[in-house]
Amino acid sequence: MLNFPIQDLMYNESCYQFLQKLLDPEGLKCTCGEPVSEGQFPHKKRANNLPCFKCKNCSKVFNLFTNTIFKGIHYNCIIIVLMLRGFAQGKTTQHLSKELSVSYNNLLDWRHKLQEYAFENRNVSTLTDTEIESDEVFQNAGQKGEPHIDPNDPPRKRANKKRG
Repeated sequence: MLNFPIQDLMYNESCYQFLQKLLDPEGLKCTCGEPVSEGQFPHKKRANNLPCFKCKNCSKVFNLFTNTIFKGIHYNCIIIVLMLRGFAQGKTTQHLSKELSVSYNNLLDWRHKLQEYAFENRNVSTLTDTEIESDEVFQNAGQKGEPHIDPNDPPRKRANKKRG
């Protein structure tokens, strides 16, 4: 299978905005609840080009991934978006690790961590409907043959007697 280095074809800023809408739809906030003020510049940027902000209320430094499942991740935003995309598409971890040029074991750990998080946060409430519809269709292809009454004459024995 041909691998394209698609992380080179994306922009870090657009991936950061996508993740911000996904993780903090109301806007980026400190752990104390203080939002980032309009026009506030980052306090510093981490090695993965992730901006970190200093809270004006409690002076803690925080970023987009503080208090999320991605706390402590060292991938840049492009890799994270492509990782989530690949997981959602059902791509194998091996293919994704080659495509994104990241460690297979780290990617597998993140896959398991996200699957566990999704399982723990699934909706377990009971259904409110009294009737449930199924989209599955079972088709009967017809009869398989005449039922055989003699238990001492199994189908395998009968089949071996016939000439083909």
